[in-house]
Parts: sequence; structure tokens; C-alpha cells
Amino acid sequence: MAGNGEPRNLAEKIKWLLCLRVVTLTFFFCAAALLHFLRSDSEPLNLYALIAPLGVAYLISFGSGLVLNRFGNERWFAHTQIDFDVLLITGTIWITGDTVSPFSFLYNLAVMNGAILLFYRGAFQTAAFSSACYTALWLVVNGWGISGPAAFAWSLLAPLVWNIGSFFAIAALSGYLAQKLGEAEERLKDQRAEYQRVEALKNGLLQGVASGVAVTDVTGSIEYFNVHAQQLTALNEAVVKGKIFKEIFPDCSHRFDGANGKIYTDEFPFVCSSGESKQLRLTVAPLSDPNHQIVGYAAIFEDITKQRQLEENARVEEELRRAREFALAPQAAAPTEAEFRFEGVVGKSGGMENIYRLIQKVAAGATNVLITGESGTGKELVARAIHYNGARCEKPFVAVNCGAIPENLIESELFGHVRGAFTGAVTDHNGLFKQADQGTIFLDEVGELLLHLQVKLLRVLQEKTFTPVGGSKPIKVDVRVISATNRDLRKETEAGRFREDLFYRLNVVQMVMPPLRNRREDIPALAHYFLRKFATSHAKKVEEISKAALLRLMNHHYPGNVRELENIIEHAVAIANSNILGEEDLPANLRGNNVIAMDPDLLEKGVSGGADQFFGKGLSLDAELETHERLILVAALKRANGVQKRAAEILGINYRSLRHRLEKYDMSPSKQNGGEELASGQ
Repeated sequence: MAGNGEPRNLAEKIKWLLCLRVVTLTFFFCAAALLHFLRSDSEPLNLYALIAPLGVAYLISFGSGLVLNRFGNERWFAHTQIDFDVLLITGTIWITGDTVSPFSFLYNLAVMNGAILLFYRGAFQTAAFSSACYTALWLVVNGWGISGPAAFAWSLLAPLVWNIGSFFAIAALSGYLAQKLGEAEERLKDQRAEYQRVEALKNGLLQGVASGVAVTDVTGSIEYFNVHAQQLTALNEAVVKGKIFKEIFPDCSHRFDGANGKIYTDEFPFVCSSGESKQLRLTVAPLSDPNHQIVGYAAIFEDITKQRQLEENARVEEELRRAREFALAPQAAAPTEAEFRFEGVVGKSGGMENIYRLIQKVAAGATNVLITGESGTGKELVARAIHYNGARCEKPFVAVNCGAIPENLIESELFGHVRGAFTGAVTDHNGLFKQADQGTIFLDEVGELLLHLQVKLLRVLQEKTFTPVGGSKPIKVDVRVISATNRDLRKETEAGRFREDLFYRLNVVQMVMPPLRNRREDIPALAHYFLRKFATSHAKKVEEISKAALLRLMNHHYPGNVRELENIIEHAVAIANSNILGEEDLPANLRGNNVIAMDPDLLEKGVSGGADQFFGKGLSLDAELETHERLILVAALKRANGVQKRAAEILGINYRSLRHRLEKYDMSPSKQNGGEELASGQ
């Protein structure tokens, strides 16, 4: 009872016991005084004899209350207080009539106090001590022996047996009730703690949601309004709490009637208290109790104003591109072999500027370079850039994929063999290291080399010599080694699959190529670079990429990195039938993704001339849109040879709408040509 969280409860109960004792003593003193003044037929009660023991009892009670918090063992302290109560009750009974005193019931009160403080054990210990005190009092009054008839003896013993039996009966009942009450208190504490934990978790989750969240009752009265909702509406929770949801959002059409159990979504305009106009997207979900009865609603809303503005900007840009679009005349394929020229790594994000600087620093020397990164990130392009921008640019550049050559041939391919070295070796063969003499050898997937070949490669790096398969005479070479791998060679070294000494020989300078998913800002530049490359090789006059297609390219994950993007653009150019690549030209796996993330930073990259140039010139959105619309109208009329009905069909609008737009910008032919139409087809 006194351990693990209970001492404070026990101390509180002891304080209540002391208060009850003071009240009982006061009641007893008043009753004794009343009896003293009312009794006239018998010897009066000596009232003054009670003052001293009552005063001592008061002092002990108040003193116990003062020293309670200084006792370390509150269980022992509780026992002493209950035992003192029993002694006090015994003295009271002795003073007020011995065994026939009307205050014998106070023993039962002490037993119940023992149960409340110490449960079963306290109740039965108090009952036993009370029985002993009452028996001692009975023996003092009736003598230590009983003589006479059995009936007379039983008349003397019956009150003793009855009272002692009642002590233990009360102990059993009160102990049981106290035990159950204690268990109920513990369950209540656990439930209260669980409720507080769940409430804190709910508040943390709702406050952590990046959107505005409002919780209402079944009628739509707001009960909760999170921080993001307050920021979005510029309203405090105290202001909106208790108000109907539609009072705050008057354009919301959802019915909070307790019968609508479906998830509701909507978009509507909203003017916050600061006067700012916003476009909101709302999702309302019903909240149900265990009986599936709707008890409220959770409303989640977010600001999509910028998204809608960007979508409108993208729409206008797309219309402008469509106005410039024209069909390519069918022509025979005449691919040409363009001379390869590495002009630097395309793009500057994701750490590519550091790659530029490293290429410039190491190209002039002969240091071994290790290029790491996922497959398709352009490791061989970097190796070629190092070679062709260095002093060895006029010498051979030999690239070998160590993982693509069979194990029984790779040693011969790298180091050559002499005639007769093995079956089929009818002539001497110069290996790739010999072919790369004075130049550069690029060992792609170097982590695939077998351990015995790693030893031989280490000798080449250390001594610049090697011995062909089956030969006995070492061959001296001067080769710069650039290696690449998509493995973590440090982990391979720790696992014993790659020699540590070879790793440090190869890893003099390390370049880490970032994956394309970390270079999303470079995707437009890379896509246009490959567009020009394949438009030339396929002899197609493809000049641009549509906004929708570019957004799909920028939101693809690219497990194959730059190589995958290159293949996608080549595919699109090969099947394109206009000068602008559209969504329909992309592979099916890209077109199947209908969810395009509207990232403002990525959308700005697609603005003509770049975001800095476009937004830095000082914009008026209305004027900008009018300019684009004028250009689109002029281009459509030109393509339609002035026939307005045909121009309306090209723009996907009706003839009346076209006439309205022309009149809006004073472009109506009737105004420009004195009422004459541009063509008889109108």
C-alpha cells in the first residue's frame, strides 16, 4: 500500500482519519456534557474527568498531523493511528458505562478506518486489536472467572461474542469494499492517464498537420481550430469556437446535418479577415462513434491560390506554344553520325559545380581517379572529359566494362596473351592496357574484378609493368587509370571482396556523381540538350518540349538516372510528328502517371527565358495575359488565312467567343477594314 505511487494517497487518507477523530471527539464531548446535565436519577457523569483525556487526544491528533510528512514509513504510522483510535474508543467505553456503554459501535468505525487505510490486512488487524481491548475491558468488569448457572454465564458472554463477531464481520465486508474501491480508483487513474495521453496525441497530430484542420459537432459548430487554420484565416480559435462552420466559410456548400456520411471535397474562394482573397480546397470527413452514429465532422482545408495561378500561367504558355506549333512534313530518315564533344556536365544543381571544378583540376595531371555513383549518372562522360581536356587528349582513350567480360577472358583482354598460352591463342594479342599506352584506360565497374586480377592490376599501378598471359617478359606501359563503380568499395573492402591496397591506389581523387532525382532542376537543361542531339541524329526539326511533357519529365523518379532520361527523349523524338514534343510522345509509363506535383520552383524553370528574366522585368499579370492572348489570336488568324471560323476551330472555342475576344482588343476586321470581312468564308 505504501509503495510505488501510494504514499501520497495514504497520507491523504491519514489526514482524513485525524479530522474524523477530532470530529468524533468533539461529538463525544458534547454528548457527554448533554448526558451530564440531563441525568438526575442516578449518579451524574464526572464531566470534568473527561477534559484531561480529551485534551490529550486532541493534542495527539494535531501533533500527528504536523509530523505526518516527516515519517518515512507511512504504513507503520497508519497502524499506530488506528491502534490509538482503538485505545481511545476503549477508554471512552470504560468511562461511559463499561460493557453496556452505547459507544461500543465505535470499534466498528475503527475497523472500517483500518480497511480504508490498509485494506484487508488493516481491517482484520484492527478487528483483532479491538477484540483484545474489548475482551480485556469485559474481564475487568465481570471478573476473571464466570461462576453460576450456564444460562447466567451465557448472558454474560453473549454481548462479548456478539461484538467480537461483528468486528470481524465488519472487517471482512469493509475490507472487500475498500479493496474493490481501490481497484476502481486505479482503473480510473489509468483511464484518465490514457485519456490524457490520447488527447495529447490527438492535439499533437492535428497541430502537426500542414493544412488547416477544424473539428465540428454534428450541426457544424466548430469545436477545434488548429494553428494552421488560424494562420490561414487570420482568426483565433477563441473567436471561431462555437460558431457554425458556414459562418466562417460562407461559400462552403457542405450540409452539416448529421445525415451526410460521405467524404466531401470542394474548392471555393475565401476572403480572410485581413482582406486577402484565397482559393481553398476543402475535404470534410464524418466522425462516427462505435455505433456508427455521426457525432461530428473533420474539415481539412488548404490554400491552393498559388497552385491555381501557376496552372493558369502554364495554360497560357501552352496555348502560346500551340500557336507556334506546325506539322512536320514526312521525310525519309537520314541519321547522321555527330562528332562526340563533351562540353561539360549539363546542369549545376546537386553538386555538379563541384564536379566541374574537379575535372578542371585533375585533367592536367596523371592522377588516378575513382568515379562512384549509381548506374546511368554519366561516369564515363566524366572520364572522357578528364582525358580529352588533359595532356593525353591526343593519345588513346580505352574504355572497358569489367563486369561485361567473361571471367575466363578478362585477364587476356586486359593484359593480352602470347601465342599458345591457351587453346585458341594462335597469335599474340595486345591487351587493353597495352593499347592504352601513353593514354588513359577507363575501368568501368572495377568492383567486379576477381581477386587475382586485382593483384595484377595493383602491380601495374605500382610498377607500370605487367606480364601477358602465358608470357615471361614483362611489358612496361605508361597509362593513366580512371576507374568507376556503382558499389561502395569501402564496404567491399571490409567484406574481403576488394583489396584494400588496390582501393587506395585507385582512390587518389574521388568524384561522386549525384543521381538525377537529386538534380531535378537540371532536368529541363538535360532534356533540351538531348532534344537537340537526337533531333540532329534523326534529322527531325523538333525544337521544343511542351509544358505538360516537361512537368512529367521533372516528376519522374529516374531509377536509370541520366541514361534513362536520354532514352526517353530519343524515344519521344523518334515518334514525334510536330516540332514540339508533347505528352503523347513520351513512353507509356510516364504518361500513365496522372498526378503531377505542382512544385512552384520546378514550374518557374519552365518559363520562357528563365524565372529571373521573366519575373525580373516587372510584371502586370493582366497585361501579360492580354499580350499572350493577342499573340495567340494573331497566330491563329494567320494560320487560318484570316478565316475566323477556322481560327476558332484551331483555338478550340466557338465563333461567338472568338468575335468577342477580337472586339475586346480592337482586332475586329470590321473595325480595321471598314466593315469588310477577311474572307468570304465568314
